[in-house]
Amino acid sequence: MDTKQSSNTIPNTRVICRGGMGMFLHFGYNLPLDEKLRLIKNAGFIATSLGGFDRINGDEPDMARKVGLQIDNIHAPFGGDKPNQLWQDCIDGEGYQNMLITCVEDCATHEIPTAVIHLEGFPDSAPVTEIGLKRIGKVVEAAERKNIKLAFENLNSLEHLDAIFERFSSPNVGFCYDSGHENLNQPQDCLELYGDRLFVLHINDNFGDGCDAHILPFDGTIDWNEKMRKLKQCKDVDYFTFETNRIGFAFNPEHEKSAMYNGVSAQEYLKLAYERAQKLLDM
Repeated sequence: MDTKQSSNTIPNTRVICRGGMGMFLHFGYNLPLDEKLRLIKNAGFIATSLGGFDRINGDEPDMARKVGLQIDNIHAPFGGDKPNQLWQDCIDGEGYQNMLITCVEDCATHEIPTAVIHLEGFPDSAPVTEIGLKRIGKVVEAAERKNIKLAFENLNSLEHLDAIFERFSSPNVGFCYDSGHENLNQPQDCLELYGDRLFVLHINDNFGDGCDAHILPFDGTIDWNEKMRKLKQCKDVDYFTFETNRIGFAFNPEHEKSAMYNGVSAQEYLKLAYERAQKLLDM
């Protein structure tokens, strides 16, 4: 197996990330796990991130490290209405709390430093409640015991993030910045608000039209010159990680741009992603 890594050096990465560039494991191609990991590595990426849809397969971290990739984070499962149930007085809310604690334990077991967490459903949210904050408190306690960082992601509104950062001053509690979600939903500047608590980056683009497309930077409407200027003023993160997907996590197949990567092979897509990451970090 060829696990050759690109020797390219990226000017100015030190102002944003300490460890190099990362690519989310689920980048939109139906390939065997070992092949996806090898392709990410061969494209030049240093790290990957796992999870998101289900609890991680216990083999995934070892397989990633075997090909020479580091692991940025595990994304806690968020399917269906689970994050909204966290804030509701129901048994499913307690179940999601326990799922998040299990994700923290998986991070500790596999020596992965950070868990990324959704506080809201998408596109609909439940209101902030005291029962929800108490449940998050139990997750924070578990993270502190295991020395795992919790990176809470911007989704629809900032009400939930404001409540979390006001309630929990723990050094284990921080921010996952999703550039695409901000372009869709947040007129406020997330990096200005939470940049001093930044743990994780989800770099992606979209058209600002309600479709969470997770396309590559420069293919959508985000002003990347302005975005990179702001990122350089924030707390450094471990990896400059793309959370992009060839077909998009919520890319309506009837969208006029939904076929923009049709015919692009996985290797070509990752090469393009790496080049876009270099371009951003060179700004």
